[in-house]
Amino acid sequence: MSGFVPPPPQRPWGHRLFFPAAALYGALSVPLWVAGYVGWLGIGWTPALHAHEMLMGYALAVVGGFLLTRPSGMALGVAFAAWLAGRLAVLAGLPPEIAAPLALAYPVALFVIAGVPFLRAAKSGHNLLFGPVIGAFALAEALVWWGGDGGRTGALFALHLVGILMLVMGGRIIPSATAGEVRKQGGTLVERVQPRLEWAGVAGAVLAALTVAAGATSGPPAWIGAAGAALAGVTAWARLARWRTGAVLKRPDLWSLHLGYGWLGLGWLFLGMERLAPLAGGAGWHVIGAGALGTLAASMMVRATLQREALPPDFSRPATAAIALVGLAAALRVAAASTAPDLLMPAAALAWMAAHLLVLWVLLRVPKRIRA
Repeated sequence: MSGFVPPPPQRPWGHRLFFPAAALYGALSVPLWVAGYVGWLGIGWTPALHAHEMLMGYALAVVGGFLLTRPSGMALGVAFAAWLAGRLAVLAGLPPEIAAPLALAYPVALFVIAGVPFLRAAKSGHNLLFGPVIGAFALAEALVWWGGDGGRTGALFALHLVGILMLVMGGRIIPSATAGEVRKQGGTLVERVQPRLEWAGVAGAVLAALTVAAGATSGPPAWIGAAGAALAGVTAWARLARWRTGAVLKRPDLWSLHLGYGWLGLGWLFLGMERLAPLAGGAGWHVIGAGALGTLAASMMVRATLQREALPPDFSRPATAAIALVGLAAALRVAAASTAPDLLMPAAALAWMAAHLLVLWVLLRVPKRIRA
């Protein structure tokens, strides 16, 4: 079974607009939030706002760059303007009656422009999942503004949706790309898709997300959601164990994807624990939000840009360094949940910023393909 492939590109401009925006936004927003958190700046950004912007701002910009390959220039401009307006409205602290519609505009635009056509073009049950998940980000945004708990439920639901996208997209891209490298070495990657494990993991992740959206914070529904998240994590690791990571250790563009998927499996397990007993300092959120999302986003942004410009997906030293710095940032941020936060959080923010500035530099240096 072939790897996940978005609808065939006609005007592949989305990656040139959204990927650099995501890298720049990631590089700037995290250190600014940490500076405010430790009292270096007089800004009142809350943890919920930080989570919102990393998911609805940073992560959804990466998703937009990956999926927005077919729209007209006008549609792409509308999507990017909606994304930018949402960021400005939230960060400027506009009144909710103004900020909420502006923040909601991009998830809705992304679903209309990319999600609906994706549903029409999808030919398998696996790819059909993307349309509803993309559409569910609008529900997550609505829960942020009208969920009644300061945006926590909406942000946690968005984190689960991002986790589902990484679970499914990574589960398609990684074995397909790895199989090509294994063939070059004269071997065969036998167990690529592993449909039973894939469906079990996706079902667990969806179940976990639905219990979050329903507001289940205790009792049997919370336990069910925790079990679903744990199932997603265990199956992710089980699949990764069969993808022959040892065969791609000389290919940074591939081992970085394996590393990100490893973070993802651990992240789902942490999300399961978070449902039963919230972990101190946001550790449960950052394993998947910094480790998995940061690693997979950085790797996929560089790799997809090279491929769409008809170039070999070979990572330069700056790109490889960026992946290492993202991993360092994630490890430091998770450690900061239990020890020396005033020291480790700024260190994590600096590593994250350096990583994304390197990604931005790499993306801007990729030459554009001459198209007929």
